[in-house]
Amino acid sequence: MLLPVFSGQKYSYSYETETGNYLLHDNEYKSHVYLQGDNARIFRKEIERIDNLPDPEYKTGLLTENAISVYL
Repeated sequence: MLLPVFSGQKYSYSYETETGNYLLHDNEYKSHVYLQGDNARIFRKEIERIDNLPDPEYKTGLLTENAISVYL
């Protein structure tokens, strides 16, 4: 089951609880990628790094969207 985690201006991602995989997509559903294994682990670490940045200037969502765009 995919749980929506983040929805930004251009990109979003969902997390699959059973497998630990991610579905990244643009909000127009023209482009998507399913991350599993090492790619999912790397993406998770990048998102954790972004989430641990100091408030509030860094948590605009743009860094998360940039991380998603790298994979798309």
